[in-house]
Amino acid sequence: MRSRVAVIIRTKDRGRLLGRALDSVLGQTFSDWRIVIVNDGGSRAQVDDALEPRLSRIGDRLLRLDNEASLGMEAASNLGIRAVDSEFIAVHDDDDEWAPEFLATTVSYLEEHPSDGGVSVETEIVYERLTPAGRDVEERITFEPDLRDITLVDLLHYNRFVPISFLFRRSVYNELGGFDENLPVVGDWEFHLRFLVHHHIGLIKGRPLAFWNQRRAALSSEANSFIARTDEHQLYSLKVRDRLVREHAQAFGLGPLLYQRELLAVETGRLHQRLDEISRQQSEGTEQLARLMGDVEQIQRNVRAASQPLPLRALRSVRRRLRERGERQRSLGLHTSREHAVVHSAVSLGKQQRIAILGDVGQHEYHVGDEAMTHAAIAALRKRGYEKFVVLTHDVGQTSGLYGVPAAPRPEVPWNPFERHQLLQEVKHLLDGGPATERAADVVRTFQEAFSGCSTLLLAGGGNLTSQYGGLLFERLAAIRVAHSMGLKVVVSGQTVGPVLTGPDRDEAAEALRLCNVVGSRERHTHDLLTSMDVESVQVLDDAAFFSEGVDVDASALPPSGYIAATFAPGSGAMPRDDYHRHMARLLDLAYEHLQLPILLLPHVSTFGARDGDQECHAAIARLCTAPDIRVLEQRPAEETAALTANAELVISSRYHPVIFGLSAGVPVLPVAVDYYGEARIGGALESWGLKPLLRSLRHLGDGNDAKWVNSVIGQRAEIRDHLQQHGRELKAFHVGWWDAVAAALSTGSMPETLVPIPAVTNNSALIVEEAESQEAARLNASNEIAIGNLAQHTEWLQGELNQAAARPDHLGAGVAVIAQAGQKLLSRTPLPAAAKRFRTRVSR
Repeated sequence: MRSRVAVIIRTKDRGRLLGRALDSVLGQTFSDWRIVIVNDGGSRAQVDDALEPRLSRIGDRLLRLDNEASLGMEAASNLGIRAVDSEFIAVHDDDDEWAPEFLATTVSYLEEHPSDGGVSVETEIVYERLTPAGRDVEERITFEPDLRDITLVDLLHYNRFVPISFLFRRSVYNELGGFDENLPVVGDWEFHLRFLVHHHIGLIKGRPLAFWNQRRAALSSEANSFIARTDEHQLYSLKVRDRLVREHAQAFGLGPLLYQRELLAVETGRLHQRLDEISRQQSEGTEQLARLMGDVEQIQRNVRAASQPLPLRALRSVRRRLRERGERQRSLGLHTSREHAVVHSAVSLGKQQRIAILGDVGQHEYHVGDEAMTHAAIAALRKRGYEKFVVLTHDVGQTSGLYGVPAAPRPEVPWNPFERHQLLQEVKHLLDGGPATERAADVVRTFQEAFSGCSTLLLAGGGNLTSQYGGLLFERLAAIRVAHSMGLKVVVSGQTVGPVLTGPDRDEAAEALRLCNVVGSRERHTHDLLTSMDVESVQVLDDAAFFSEGVDVDASALPPSGYIAATFAPGSGAMPRDDYHRHMARLLDLAYEHLQLPILLLPHVSTFGARDGDQECHAAIARLCTAPDIRVLEQRPAEETAALTANAELVISSRYHPVIFGLSAGVPVLPVAVDYYGEARIGGALESWGLKPLLRSLRHLGDGNDAKWVNSVIGQRAEIRDHLQQHGRELKAFHVGWWDAVAAALSTGSMPETLVPIPAVTNNSALIVEEAESQEAARLNASNEIAIGNLAQHTEWLQGELNQAAARPDHLGAGVAVIAQAGQKLLSRTPLPAAAKRFRTRVSR
């Protein structure tokens, strides 16, 4: 039979949602329709269950197509549309709904507007949570409330209307050739773009007639593709844009595109030029202010001198100059490289030398990873005969007690990109013998006091040389500069650099790291990045690798049959916090189902005696778990936490160092990275052990392969243990050799030429781990996050420049007013014609 409207419903394993969609069609006041259900490789039983109570009302207006395997959303749409003949087409997703008047209103519109190819209606997003009894509606919001017309210009940015809101003519569909079946997502947007190139689409406003249902926390088949496959949407959105740009270039050449790109660059340049102009005007104003102040001071001195005998005036002038010089020296208390170059004796270069260690220790929240790396560095050097250390810290008392060595405070540093870059320039100028600002003097003085009597600065390992943690980056660059100016050797142990380094940060990091005697990069990504920055480095393991060896654990407090150790950071990247908690709880439940072992949630960052940081996150995750034995542990010292992790049967973690502790102890790991910074670090560590494919990121969770990933790792845990133990001996020997070389460099200032490179570890043939995604998608995600990080840094940078420029005029005006007032007051009291005339002339200018 032929109906005026074909309603295409694509479905796969969403029986109860399908039933609701069918009710939405059955409730229409317009009845000349036919439903085409395309079951795209899903359960036939679920489709049967949804249809059975509704068949009598649907009657002969149903066509059902069952695909043996999934063809994808766009192919399913094409299959359904081409199976029937109709004047109008609507693609009704199986989880969305219509108001009863949708078809009657849209069909009537297209009858009245024969030149329009289709029509969209006002749409409401309904955030829902599915329950056994139905659903709970969490929130309703209007989708694109400011949209007044459907235009191609608007859709170039993103899709401004969705399939559930759209009715279109079959003739246009035939003309365009249907949906692009090569796109697993964003196919509707690409179809809409082609549609609008040739045909207008009407818009019906007033009240919502279409309802786009979304479930923020749903997993597996009941999740929205728009939410669950966000990264895939971004990837294929870029692919569509790139293809269309290439087609445009092929037809019209690159000229228009190059012009638009140049126009953007010109406009950006004008913004920077305006900022430079403001800065120049303020500099000129400041110079004028200084000249005016000098005139006033001269007038004041002349007034005082006129009433004093000549010998007394001369005496007071000499005394004033001596006082000013002494105050200036006392206020700085600094040693510049030109005045106080440090020359070490032969004894100070040996094992009796004092070593300053800078790691992120003594923080308000105890950080197991940072503390472990500093502990490991000190222990490694003590084994090689070095005993004199000073540790830079935020908490001198705590650090001195934990490490049994002297501690020194670290300077307070800014985090805003503009402020820290300005301060770094001030520090560099000061160390070069230039004028000092108070804040630069404070930074330099703090480091010089900490480095006093030292021959070497050791930057303990970490992930702090990145714009993402700009305050820590500044601190290390400033420390390197001060240490180098004092004649200290600088050794950088296992560091992650980047992956986000803004233009200024990249240049400053490269310049500072070239001053170092030894640089250790703890993953291939960092080594390659440093090479591109013309910085020599040695690829090494993390400082805390093998840290747990020799640490005893009270076995009586542990589950006798073994346990799963898990650690999760509160940071959830781009994922909403509640969704992150649910996904992590799901991983724990999957692991428990297989191993039937208790789960110990080990915090790595939190305050002793307080349930904050990781502990708070763990409590939220534990509440969502169905596993019967899950324990939220309190914060423990680094040694104990590392040992507890190393003695587990399985490690699950979104933090870096639990993965390190697990790998070096031969424990299988399930690592999750919350952002590209995590992917670079955790992925780099796994790559060193030949297990990089084990890593999954947040964008992979909920893609339907969670259980497959967990099953694969747990099912191969014996092979993974063998793999780790086999290569662990080789990697440990390399790690020992690295610290031998560091110890030698403390005396000679350079690495031994005999240092062997890090062993290349690959999977053995018995260990099969599937890649989580294509390399192209991984690179694209990395580029996106780096671009976003650079944009955020640049935005804060421009805001800092604008704030600085905006603040100066008020300061200048106030200064001129004070000077003018003081000058007039002096002139009214003093018969100094020459000075008065000069002052009036200067003010009048």
